[in-house]
Amino acid sequence: MRKATDMTNSWHHTEVPHRGSEVRGVRGMLRRRVVGGGLAVLGLVVMAGAALPGAAWALPEGRVYELVSPVYKGGFGVQDIEGVAPDGESVAFYSPGAFAGAPSGAFKPDYLARREASGWTTSPLMPPADLLPDVTNFDLSPSLESAVVLGKPGANSESASLAGSTDEFMLHSTALPDTNAGWEIAGEPFEQQVPGTATLLYFGGSPDFCHLLLQTPEASEAGPAGIYESDRGCGGQSTSLQLVGVNDEGQPISALCRIGIGAGIGNAFDAISDDGEEVFFSTAGCENSTVENPQQVFVRLGGARTLEISKLPSESDSCAEVSSCKKASERAPAEFAGASRDGSSVYFTTAAPLIGEDTDTGNDLYLAKIGCPEDEPECEAAAREVRSLVQVSHDPNGGEAAVQGVLRVAPNGSRVYFVAGGDLLAAGARQTLEGEGRAVPRVGAENLYVYDDSAQAGAGGVAFIGDLCSGHERSGTVEDRRCPSSTGNDMRLLTPECEVQTAGEDGRFLVFASFAQLLSGDTDATADVYRYDAVTGKLDRVSLGERGYDANGNAGSFDAQIASCHRGGSVRNQYELDNRAISEDGSRIVFRTSAPLSPAASNGLTNVYEWHETPDGEGEVSLISGGSGDEPVEDVVISPTGSDIFFVTAQGLVPQDSDGTGDVYDARLDGGFPPAGTARQACSGDACQGPLTSPAPLLVPGSVAQAPGENLASPTGSAAPKKQRKAHGKRSQNKKRKRKARRARARGKRIASGGRGR
Repeated sequence: MRKATDMTNSWHHTEVPHRGSEVRGVRGMLRRRVVGGGLAVLGLVVMAGAALPGAAWALPEGRVYELVSPVYKGGFGVQDIEGVAPDGESVAFYSPGAFAGAPSGAFKPDYLARREASGWTTSPLMPPADLLPDVTNFDLSPSLESAVVLGKPGANSESASLAGSTDEFMLHSTALPDTNAGWEIAGEPFEQQVPGTATLLYFGGSPDFCHLLLQTPEASEAGPAGIYESDRGCGGQSTSLQLVGVNDEGQPISALCRIGIGAGIGNAFDAISDDGEEVFFSTAGCENSTVENPQQVFVRLGGARTLEISKLPSESDSCAEVSSCKKASERAPAEFAGASRDGSSVYFTTAAPLIGEDTDTGNDLYLAKIGCPEDEPECEAAAREVRSLVQVSHDPNGGEAAVQGVLRVAPNGSRVYFVAGGDLLAAGARQTLEGEGRAVPRVGAENLYVYDDSAQAGAGGVAFIGDLCSGHERSGTVEDRRCPSSTGNDMRLLTPECEVQTAGEDGRFLVFASFAQLLSGDTDATADVYRYDAVTGKLDRVSLGERGYDANGNAGSFDAQIASCHRGGSVRNQYELDNRAISEDGSRIVFRTSAPLSPAASNGLTNVYEWHETPDGEGEVSLISGGSGDEPVEDVVISPTGSDIFFVTAQGLVPQDSDGTGDVYDARLDGGFPPAGTARQACSGDACQGPLTSPAPLLVPGSVAQAPGENLASPTGSAAPKKQRKAHGKRSQNKKRKRKARRARARGKRIASGGRGR
């Protein structure tokens, strides 16, 4: 099959303010089209409070639509974005169709699109069927430079899944062609005792895929059921396959309890360090009811040694024997809450008082630091130890912290965002907030805090963000009028369906969706998206109206959302390759809502918007998706730089996209491609004057892209969908009637003034 290639050019639209009107939503639109390097003015359309006729006209200044996926997709559309590279130059996506040279009938057709000088090209991203016909799991490296799959070899998919006894990882460098030679076996194969009876699950790995974790529910030749680490021998080391949840003697820590990565069930964010040398796990799901409070937090170091994290500092770190971990069952349970990517910091919650300052009996948040011994600053992973233990949720007023859970830990571990029912602010910090007229925490409320490990001010670096809603006019056990009558429960932020992310290595920015009216400008009863800056303490409402439209986002009854967050697992989940909602510098955020926050959003369905920070004020919002499509836009990812906003839509936003199926688009800052060269045609008369020119300010608009060499027809031309052509026809008829009416009025005025009629 021929590789599908899509190259695009630019169709520009410049938005011009309508002079002489202060009515919100009134705007003039100067449409222009690049033709052979020149500018042809097509007309000025003035709209008052109505949907703009051209979808691309809604793009903010500087952004350009680029069609990422190919026009031909085997009769199917794109369904999901699976990963976006940090530089925005490559995108992985899924479509059930077979195209771009992909094998027909593939189990899960994945593709990789790359941006080149003249356009986007697409190639398959799946192992050939004769190598691995039954693929069960798939993952991407943070840079999209490699992919790994777990599956079964065999003659075909059916025989491999039903009778295959071998599971193996295969690694692919995306710089190589997607052929047999471009894939290699990664690590030791896993041999099952009974063919076709056990389904292996890929849990995650290090970003370079040198360390891979898998789980088997059945015993095998490698050992009992459980979680295994496959070390594929990077750097000249020998390959290995070994259990994770064992003590220093290689024996299971507990014969009664299952082992789970991270918290075992739920959160496992950054439970595997980037170098793969640290794997945090918990005991969970114990079968013997006589074992009380068994869940504790451990770390496996270098595949050779196990430390218990959630213990008293006076107890031994190492589990040299099963009996040395026995005391873990005598304490209150502990739950893993997150770790730094380098594994040096780990947060967990427990009601056990692990240090002298912890005098209450409620749930607390702790931070454990892991590193080399003082007398051995450079050490192997197996020699690391717990260096310090800090009670993050210390109440300086002597009350209970009552920690409800953790929203997110910063990649470098220096900040953690959490919810607690106690008042954790020292008197001075509370007085400062009250003096500034800002909200303060209340005992019993769902108080959202941030802890800064590097901060020296306040009670251990704790700052208050706001109190969240848990029901109708309720925040925890406290009445809260800022939670309107139709309010939902913000405690979903602590579940796998959460809508919360951080930005920056130090987690400086937090973006989250909340029903709480955390700022005076939020007056609706729906969920809004907020951004918090931990350095300045500033809180911004993100889901505003475009230039104040829709009562500045308060007129509707639709929630604003960011993508559901990940709670750990695969590398692409850890690095949020498929759901990133905020740029790394925190200045740009993408969100979705059915509320018409822009006059160009006319379909009443979910659309994508961008908020970007401004030097003064509350920031600005712009519509990114078309706004008039027949289907909601659900999948959106912003690149770490913020330059690219990728989303999936069935609305044709460039002239050549007319198949009505889902496509990946990139609303790219300073995007677009140079037009294809065309031969100079003979001319005569006015045709030799060339295209109109335009001053520089008109050369920086949002635009649509299209393939060079294709007809530069208007989106309302013959290549447009039927509904669009029909709407264009009606607009043309309306324009003719209006022109006749204007001429009649002008003729009447001339006759009344003694002028000559035509």
